[in-house]
Amino acid sequence: MMLESAPPAPRLPARPPGRLTPFIGRQSDAARLTDLLEDPNVRLITICGMGGIGKTALALQLLPRVEHEFEDGTALIRLAPLESVEELLPALASAFDVQLPPNGELQQAVLDHLAGLQMLLVLDSFEHLLEEAVLVRDMLLAAPRLKIIVTSREKLNLEAETVYLLDGLDVPFAEDVRGLSESDSVRLFVQRARQVRPDFALDASTTPAIVQLCRMLEGNPLGILLAAAWVEHFSPDEIAAQAERSFDFLTRNLRDVEPRHSCLRAVFESSFDRLDKTQKAIFRRLSVFRGGFDLPAAQAVAGADLVSLITLVEKSMLTRVPEKGRYELHGVLQQYARERLLSAGEEDSTLAVHTAYYAAFVQTREQRLISGLQGGTLDEIQADLDNIRQAWTCIVRQRDFDPARLMMPGIYAFCDMRSRFYDGEAIFRQAVEGLAPQAEEEPHGAWALALLSWYDLRTYIEHLDSYEEIASQASRCLEQARTVHDAQAEAACLALLSSMAYHQRDFKAAIRHAEAAMRACPDLDGVYWLTMRIGLGYQSDGQYEKAIRAYQLGIRRGRETGEKVKLGWALLNTGDTLILQGKAAEAEAYLQESLSQFRQVGTHVGVIWSLYSLSRVSMALGRRDRARELAQEARELAGRIHSAVWLRMTGELLQGLDPEQRPAPNPAAQQAAEPLSERELEVLHLLDSDMTGPEMARALVVSLNTIRFHTKHIYQKLGVSSRIEAIHRAKELGL
Repeated sequence: MMLESAPPAPRLPARPPGRLTPFIGRQSDAARLTDLLEDPNVRLITICGMGGIGKTALALQLLPRVEHEFEDGTALIRLAPLESVEELLPALASAFDVQLPPNGELQQAVLDHLAGLQMLLVLDSFEHLLEEAVLVRDMLLAAPRLKIIVTSREKLNLEAETVYLLDGLDVPFAEDVRGLSESDSVRLFVQRARQVRPDFALDASTTPAIVQLCRMLEGNPLGILLAAAWVEHFSPDEIAAQAERSFDFLTRNLRDVEPRHSCLRAVFESSFDRLDKTQKAIFRRLSVFRGGFDLPAAQAVAGADLVSLITLVEKSMLTRVPEKGRYELHGVLQQYARERLLSAGEEDSTLAVHTAYYAAFVQTREQRLISGLQGGTLDEIQADLDNIRQAWTCIVRQRDFDPARLMMPGIYAFCDMRSRFYDGEAIFRQAVEGLAPQAEEEPHGAWALALLSWYDLRTYIEHLDSYEEIASQASRCLEQARTVHDAQAEAACLALLSSMAYHQRDFKAAIRHAEAAMRACPDLDGVYWLTMRIGLGYQSDGQYEKAIRAYQLGIRRGRETGEKVKLGWALLNTGDTLILQGKAAEAEAYLQESLSQFRQVGTHVGVIWSLYSLSRVSMALGRRDRARELAQEARELAGRIHSAVWLRMTGELLQGLDPEQRPAPNPAAQQAAEPLSERELEVLHLLDSDMTGPEMARALVVSLNTIRFHTKHIYQKLGVSSRIEAIHRAKELGL
């Protein structure tokens, strides 16, 4: 009798290849994906992300974790070599050794082969085959025990699909350098660097540049590997400088690496080439934004619409931050998009549209800043501050006086209300220098407003040693403003003269100038608070009842409009005046309300000042423990915003409360994140001078890019964002 032979077992693809180098990071991603695979309702997972982000590496790392759960194991099929959708089905047939039966269909033969398998299949790099995505659905329908992971820069848009978005590796914060050894992006850089230079070490000389590179690349593993490979020939400082200049530097030639992973440009161009003409134009124009953008900005500047932005997000060319309702362009992708913008000859025209949009953006929000919409408007401006600064720089560089003048009140109000004094000082110093009258030119009214704005914000940081030059500039502007009947400029000059007189303790002159400013242009009071200046003059001159009457105007205005910041300062100044009159109990209610108003809108200096004055009230009322708590809270906040003035004042207050004890040192004022190198200390010393960047470069016999490079490291280590802030922070630290 003939025995029937058993049917041959299905042929399976070869096992996925192992790794020759340790896999770094992604523990939480792998754990979440493992949980998804264990869910019986999840059969298709698409790992989505931009090119080079590590989708394939993560999928390969995942397979050994779960292969014991699948009777027929796991398999990976690489799709990147396929040039068209017509090649997908033959590739699958080849991987499973499926032969086409006579008069049969290849697709049905593949599906029949898969039908009995219980396995996990990884389809790697599917983005260029999306037209055949329905085949993945058919495979799942034909094989009930099959699960599939797809890696792609774009989702498949299938009903059964679970999309897992993959971001870059974690990057170290500049202020958290002590945890560098735990940062996955730094660990990856060091691993690759030691492959090409075994003696490579992570130390004080190499750390800053490695941190800069990881942050610049936003944790993109491919970019980090490409950068680290150059350690064989260059220092991390040199690699960072070259990468910042052009990401074409990020390339490598290894025989066992796919060409598409040999350089970042190849990765980005393969994604860019899959965009249509309109999407390409939008993508390159988006490169002019700084710090992200929202839909209205993208519509106005880049000609985008919601559908096009969603498409770019789905193609991993753009990121959306749902909780903020904003979009962001990955740093290196932005550099690539900017190159595309330049090659298309569209940079100047797109920047012009961007500048006009944000000039109008600030101008239209000025009135909201002095209304009940204040809190939300402050948040809007803060979200787009980087874009506003870029627009401002373009306007000042072009000496475009009218839009600069229209932007100034809104920028000033924001910086004042949010205690962004260092930012504001830098912004308006730029205008004071850039809009100053040139030879044979009369001062423009915009310059007068810039002088007032700069002076006011500068005095929050430190008092001037000399007033002669700024007084001369104000007087010259005042004469010109009166000649051309520019009421706003006249009032700005008078307000500036009032503030200078106040700081020189000539309070009667301060009152006189402020009252004259109010007569010249009452509208200036809306943002620059002329009546508050008048009240401060009376208060300092000992005319307390007149001061309180002036402050009552601010209280009334604040309550009528819902303007919390003006209301807060009017309440605070009233409370301080009552303290001077010996009415501490009466002052307390005003100060408690001022503290509440400032906390609602995030005006840090207002919070500090209210706490300081409440501490004085508690002292007067015999509540020393409460006074100490309030003063310490004020001091801690002063340290967080690096206010040397308030650190000194709160320290003196605490000393008065406990004469036998020194106030507790403020950690923010005593500890830098990381010591500065000798070269960085040299650059820091030159920053505390009047030298320009090129002059510093010549003094140290280095390039301007090197100065910029070291300055960036100094800012990161000190936790600051401007030159003047770095100088003050260094003084606090005794550097």
